[in-house]
Amino acid sequence: MNMQPSTRTVWIALAVLFALSLTEGVFLVNFHHQMREIGSKLDTTISAQGTTIQQLTRNVEQADADAQGKIRQTEERIAKAQAELQRTQRLSNVLAKQQKETEEQLASRLGQLQQEQTATQGTVGSLATDFSGVKQEVSLTKQEVSLTKEELASTRSELQRVIGDLGVQSDLIAHNHGELAELRQRGEREYLEFDVRKSNTPLRIGAVLLQLRRTDVKRQKYTLQLVADDRTIEKKDKTVNEPVQFYQEGYRQPTEVVVNQIYKDRIVGYVSFPMRRESRPARSALQVAPAAAF
Repeated sequence: MNMQPSTRTVWIALAVLFALSLTEGVFLVNFHHQMREIGSKLDTTISAQGTTIQQLTRNVEQADADAQGKIRQTEERIAKAQAELQRTQRLSNVLAKQQKETEEQLASRLGQLQQEQTATQGTVGSLATDFSGVKQEVSLTKQEVSLTKEELASTRSELQRVIGDLGVQSDLIAHNHGELAELRQRGEREYLEFDVRKSNTPLRIGAVLLQLRRTDVKRQKYTLQLVADDRTIEKKDKTVNEPVQFYQEGYRQPTEVVVNQIYKDRIVGYVSFPMRRESRPARSALQVAPAAAF
């Protein structure tokens, strides 16, 4: 049966529309598939970039930590260098101060040697005169010569003992460290050496506190304040090797301070303490010493 022209046209149009719809569906399916592939690739790329960013972040943090560590090490090295520089400066100051003190000590010792030389010259002249007299008295018997030697030895022993500032017979006096060692070997008294500088804080030597008030290097004199048994005593204008005496509770013999060397704002010497403590209370320094001694 033959179809009408209009019907054929309709079928052709429907066929064309179907073909177009099928083509469009295939295109849409392909497009969707391509979009999914592109989205997957974008996800992969974004994930890779995220991993890279995390790795870069970790690298930056590690680099920052390393930099901070190096900065701390550098700061520690700088601090150590500054501390070493300060220590070197302190050592330099100490050496300079010691050099100055040594020069002062040498100058003081030179003055003492000059005084001793002058005294020795006078003594040599006196000895020469005495020797001439001895030659004229060659008729002395052996017994008289022996007696003369004993008297000379006794006189020498007495010359080593002097009267202290309280008017009391002093113990043997040491003029240097060697003589002080000899006195220690005797075991009769206790000896403690000191090096006192002018300061607001007293220096403790045994049971005594010593505080230097002033010095006079030219005249070789010093003023010292001491504290013993809760009593404060000031000793003014004392000289080198002069026994500065005071009494402590429980001792009959006086304690003595002997200064062997006087510098600017510094004295060096020793304190001589009695060894035996008395059973009865000793007299106080105010009862024994004249008022002028303080």
